[in-house]
Amino acid sequence: MVGPGTAGRSPAQEAVAAALERAAAVAHLNAFITLDAEGAGAEAARHDRRGNGARRWCLAVKDNIHVAGLPNTAGTPGLAGFVPATDAPVVAALRAAGAIVLGKTNMHELALGVTSGNPTFGAVGNGADPALFAGGSSGGTAAAVASGVVDAGLGTDTGGSVGIPAALNGIYGLRPSAGRYPSAGVTPLSVTRDAPGPMARTLVRLAALDAFVTGRTGAALPPDRTLRLGLPRHVFTKDLEAQVLAAWEAAVDRLGRARTVLVPVDTGHLVEHDARAGMHLVLGEFAAALDRYLARHRVGRGTAEVVDAAADPAVAELLRTAALPAGPAYAGPAALRGAVAERRAMQAAYADLFAVSGVDAILSPTVPVCARPLHRHEESLPLNGREVPTFATLIRNTSPSATAGLPSVTVPLPVDGSPPVGLQLVGPRGGDRALLAVAARVDALLRRGDGGGGGDGVPVSSRR
Repeated sequence: MVGPGTAGRSPAQEAVAAALERAAAVAHLNAFITLDAEGAGAEAARHDRRGNGARRWCLAVKDNIHVAGLPNTAGTPGLAGFVPATDAPVVAALRAAGAIVLGKTNMHELALGVTSGNPTFGAVGNGADPALFAGGSSGGTAAAVASGVVDAGLGTDTGGSVGIPAALNGIYGLRPSAGRYPSAGVTPLSVTRDAPGPMARTLVRLAALDAFVTGRTGAALPPDRTLRLGLPRHVFTKDLEAQVLAAWEAAVDRLGRARTVLVPVDTGHLVEHDARAGMHLVLGEFAAALDRYLARHRVGRGTAEVVDAAADPAVAELLRTAALPAGPAYAGPAALRGAVAERRAMQAAYADLFAVSGVDAILSPTVPVCARPLHRHEESLPLNGREVPTFATLIRNTSPSATAGLPSVTVPLPVDGSPPVGLQLVGPRGGDRALLAVAARVDALLRRGDGGGGGDGVPVSSRR
């Protein structure tokens, strides 16, 4: 049995008490939909009885991932009364590794948005600056991690819903390869594109979370191993907000002076594939997937009822018109089959890019812009002198790899007087542990700031 902590409390109890105190201090962020003080305290006591209280750490779980005994609203009124009886496998795996679930986090309604401006549970404030939005759809988890309430968190990612809020809150996030994490016990949006994903304030903890869920570990890169990093020629590095551009250019300069080969790569065709596949997969899969989920878990409501009860007008309108089979803009099974075929072509294009270029990862800013003020930019935001759509702009760099089912890691970039900016690294499908090792090397080089190679870096390569 672990000895008592401060004021007679065990380490596990101390961890929960500190997390709850911090949650109260940042309650204005609206990071949590359900804060489970009683359950977290009971879980800490169970750790103590088993003698593993020193392994304690606190976890926040997005409110579309099942936690036994806690409501699973998916951020929407139509599911507010649904309480799962069992944990999602991904939650069970982390609990077995010592996690204490502090509560369920706020999110963009039904995970279909990028700001986490939830009209039912309140807009989620940014953990780095509460006046800004947290990004989405996993904004509550990102804010809870970034503000220091919890050690780590779980989100879900369909087109960037882990990477976007991780970048905007200045923390680390992993979207795993398709199928790497179990998807049972997660409210679906698109069965092809959805993936649970972890967030943390350090890359070491992020890698540990991945190992806890998958049981897989990987050795670090040898210190003398030269990295080859792909620099996109098209789209991903264009039309960036000034603060993002400055952080991106500084990062590329530092990496270029390190023992790193920077390889220009063509990516325009990947964006074109995504335009033909991404949203068609979501809209084509949503109704059938949610129907199965609601029936399996005996929620007592149908998909149309859940959509009709949606509080976000933009979410309700999109789903009602384009995702329900009775909707006037529903494209039907043929469009879904076309999107699936397009995704296969996209996966082949990504595989070819990695094989021909020999890069370990493709780099880009995670999001082209920084977080913007709460409540003001749900539909559009200013970028370089014009108004652009918020959703399409924020998912621009994250959606293609997510559609293809590739792993991506977001690393916070060093910034000077700017809101947080994230660097995205995309790796080959199934290469998650190798990508985490690459991210660790890149992160170390950027944090050192001296190039890590004593000034004897490798110049940018022109190899295609």
